[in-house]
Amino acid sequence: MNKLGVVGSGIMGSGIGQTAAQNGYDVILYDIAAEQLSKARQSMEAALRKRVDSGKMAQEEMDSTLAAMRFSSEITDLKDREIIVEAVVENVELKQKIFEQLEQLADKDCILATNTSSLSLAEISSKMNEPDRLVGVHFFNPVPAMKLVELVKTTIVRPEILEKAREFAVSLGKTAITAPDTPGFIVNYLIYPFRLNAMRMVEMGMATPEDIDTAARLGLGHPMGPLELQDLVGMDVTYAATSSVYEKTQNPAMKPPDIMRRMIEEGKLGRKTGQGFYSYPEKK
Repeated sequence: MNKLGVVGSGIMGSGIGQTAAQNGYDVILYDIAAEQLSKARQSMEAALRKRVDSGKMAQEEMDSTLAAMRFSSEITDLKDREIIVEAVVENVELKQKIFEQLEQLADKDCILATNTSSLSLAEISSKMNEPDRLVGVHFFNPVPAMKLVELVKTTIVRPEILEKAREFAVSLGKTAITAPDTPGFIVNYLIYPFRLNAMRMVEMGMATPEDIDTAARLGLGHPMGPLELQDLVGMDVTYAATSSVYEKTQNPAMKPPDIMRRMIEEGKLGRKTGQGFYSYPEKK
């Protein structure tokens, strides 16, 4: 496989596309919004330029990566793809509609994958004619740097599709683990309570975001503190994901605290809005 299609040009979709292009794939990044595609292209070029300027990437590699990327707002352009990864917002109904379209559009041998971080694959695939085609290929943010991929399997996914998804992940230099189709899979079921508890500590006035993140970095050896990470991921994204997991499991550790709702209402989503637990003036 060397023809990849990515549906959704947000942070995750762009990261998946860039990583694949850097590893020799012919990539089409699709988004219904042309404005978002333009923004994705500019962000990708800026990120690659930064790597070149810092000596971490050769100019030739940047040029070849961008040459391997195509940006399209026509979903029919994905019809010749050998693997398609969906990376849109965490909304079951939207994902269902996308895979209904992709199933009709793509070749029967095309791997159809979702990058969902918490939603049920069984539910996403329930409207498909062949739900056994869908596999989870869950990347982590930022995709070019993070080495792990969770391969999520339903009880009916075809074994050969799961294996091809594994080959795809490995070809991008990732380590792949297999997770069951259960709420939160493996990684997020571990990390969500940690992030939510950090938010509760701020809400109760127990500690400042700065001290919590410093404690996580220097005391626990984490590369980023939980609230720094939360600002990177986006409050709306985490709220939707944890609400879904809590609804299905009733695990109190997964219940979104009130501070999340308030920050969303105030537009404090994190880096993408210029304000979260920290301020990001450059995003104004």
